[in-house]
Amino acid sequence: MLAGMAVAAAAASAWWALESIAAMAGMALSALDQPTAEAVLAATPLGAVMEWRLTALAAVVAAAVVPLNALRAPALAVAGSVALCSIVFTGHAGASEAALHRWADGLHLLAAALWLGALAAFLAAALRNDSDGQALARFARTGSVVVAVLVLTGAVNTLAIAGWPIAWSTFAHSRWAALLVVKLTLFIVMLALAAGNRWLIVPAFEQGEDGAQARLRRAILAEFAVGLAIVVIVAALGVLDPAA
Repeated sequence: MLAGMAVAAAAASAWWALESIAAMAGMALSALDQPTAEAVLAATPLGAVMEWRLTALAAVVAAAVVPLNALRAPALAVAGSVALCSIVFTGHAGASEAALHRWADGLHLLAAALWLGALAAFLAAALRNDSDGQALARFARTGSVVVAVLVLTGAVNTLAIAGWPIAWSTFAHSRWAALLVVKLTLFIVMLALAAGNRWLIVPAFEQGEDGAQARLRRAILAEFAVGLAIVVIVAALGVLDPAA
């Protein structure tokens, strides 16, 4: 499954790169030719971004299919992190000259990936009726650090884009600002769901209460769904002009 997801990510990245090249060259995608594509890739950071991303995704595929035993998990983590962090050289962070913005964006992406990845694993276990209450409790402690990183880096990213002091009148009718409010609202909902899992549902599951397994499954599914919704909103935020 991981290999297939990496191949899909590579294909999507290639399509995105072609769309970006066509836009930068001021032509329709159907009119894009190889010399133009090569010229744009050589003259912009997009070429290096795609080289790093596709190489990292190829490493994910290799680590997923080659029997590396104990080295598989670290190899997947490193290659996946490199592929994910290549995003910081595109969008708002890519347009910024501030190194702090890019570092914050990278940490933000990694923390979000850790949270959603853990939820995906817990959801898969819950759907098999094979949940591990102790693992959930251990991740709850890690989750506190993840949330702190998300809040801190999210604040840095927002200030790097909006500027300080924030010109509130500039963003009063901004679609970017409206989507940011929606994202923050969903993040608060996600925090509430995570808190409910940690303090109410997981203890009930560990004590073997009737129906706790089903409640846990629904709660993890809800938290994961909200997380995916945030990812969709973030994708839209990355291509919007904050002041438009």
